[in-house]
Amino acid sequence: MHRVVYPKECEHIVVYRKNDEYAGWPFNGGLWRFGNSDVVVGFIRNRCAYRSLEDVSHRRVQYVDGQFVTIRSRDGGRTWLQDELKIIYNSKAELRAQLQYYLTLNKFPRPMPIDFTSSDTALATEPPLGIETGPTAYFVTRDRGYTWEGPYPLHIDGFDTIHARPSYIVDSNSGVMLFVQGLRYDEINRGYRSVEPEGRPMILVSEDGVSWRFLSYILPPNPEFPRICPSPAVLPDGRIVVALRVLGPGRDIQWTELYTSEDGGLTWRFTSRVNRWGAPASLLILRDGRLLCIYGYRVPPYGIRARVSGDGGMTWGPEIIIRDDGGSPDLGYPRATELQNGEILTIYYFNDKSDEIQCYGGIRYIAATVFTLPY
Repeated sequence: MHRVVYPKECEHIVVYRKNDEYAGWPFNGGLWRFGNSDVVVGFIRNRCAYRSLEDVSHRRVQYVDGQFVTIRSRDGGRTWLQDELKIIYNSKAELRAQLQYYLTLNKFPRPMPIDFTSSDTALATEPPLGIETGPTAYFVTRDRGYTWEGPYPLHIDGFDTIHARPSYIVDSNSGVMLFVQGLRYDEINRGYRSVEPEGRPMILVSEDGVSWRFLSYILPPNPEFPRICPSPAVLPDGRIVVALRVLGPGRDIQWTELYTSEDGGLTWRFTSRVNRWGAPASLLILRDGRLLCIYGYRVPPYGIRARVSGDGGMTWGPEIIIRDDGGSPDLGYPRATELQNGEILTIYYFNDKSDEIQCYGGIRYIAATVFTLPY
């Protein structure tokens, strides 16, 4: 029997909302915690009239003057500083043109070496729509998100297309492992883009953020259903786990699977199916060593849910309903962090079923929930 539970305590918070804007996809934008209570989240925003389905089209929102921005909280996510909104780029269309210019010249600007072990440093990537071709871009902050450098092209020899999200783990010995998706030139020549349009989940490594190398694929080619949106975490015993979004047989029939590596990311094995439905998912190692998986629930009743594992993702506890008041499947893409007092802060995009403005759901805005786990 499928059992559900609710948080012991739960507070929903508006992070960023404007009635004439669409704001979305924190999973693609990133979440970084600097110190105990300084939190920065990235997302895409754009003007939106909410009069037609074209207005809320993801292609229009991202490509036609879609801005990549960050916003900050200094109290663990309870309040958000609207006047400290930072624009990382003004237009995705302009960014794509710039990357194509670099590719044409075969000239790729690089950052100064990055110390990924610094608590002031974070890496952001161009939030993907899933239809881009060519290299993607990455950005770096060395001052806790107050300023951002970039764009720097993430171009890997042999690969035509890279789609990246700021899903990475830092190793004090070897630098950073960035979990992305990619399509090689030879795969495109064989028509493989029609099988996995965003490419297979894979890992890139870099010691200094200047040069990047391919490490491994997480899955073999030709899956029954494409897997995208990798989200990694390192278990207390050193094993690496990664959550993958499975694009099932239908637009909103998606679920989350977990894969495990016991050799530093070289090889991977299937571990578990986390849920019936819900993706993409974000993983978080709790201070007690357990594994939290949080995801958008994009079938009715729409909302945000989570599960916790005490054995590294082999089995999962009851599904936690964080909220179920969403107005459509156009929500989710969460990131999460554990606060100093043990509460969980998760940030996602949302639309309310009770909103007076309705266009395949209510106003799309960035929301947060601070909650206490029920088990």
